[in-house]
Amino acid sequence: MSEEAEVVRRYFEAFNSHDLDGVMESFAEDAEILNTVGDRLRGHAEIRERYAFMFDTYPDGFCDLTMVCGSDGSAAAESVFTGTPNGQTMQVEAKGVEMLTVSDGKIAELRDYHV
Repeated sequence: MSEEAEVVRRYFEAFNSHDLDGVMESFAEDAEILNTVGDRLRGHAEIRERYAFMFDTYPDGFCDLTMVCGSDGSAAAESVFTGTPNGQTMQVEAKGVEMLTVSDGKIAELRDYHV
C-alpha cells in the first residue's frame, strides 16, 4: 500500500472510531476541506469543529472505505457513509469519493463528493 493510501486508511479508521484527535492527526495544520455542498474549511480549528459536529449529529456515523489508491502525493478513496441523525429513526446513506492531496504524511487537501 502506498504512503498516500495508508494516510487515507488511518484517517478512515479514526473517523469510524469517532476519534476526533486521531482525525485531526491525519490533517496538516493548514489543511483544507471542500465538502459536497461547497463549504471550504481551512485549518485545524474549522476542521475540528466540523468533525465534532458530525460525530455529535451522527453518533452511529460510519464510512465504509470500499477503495483507496494513491501515489505521487495524491490519493483517491471511494466510500459509503451511513448514519442516523440524532433524534431520528431513518438512516442516511451517501455514496461518493474523496480526492486528496497528501504531503509529509498528512492530508493537505480533501475534496469530498458524496451524494
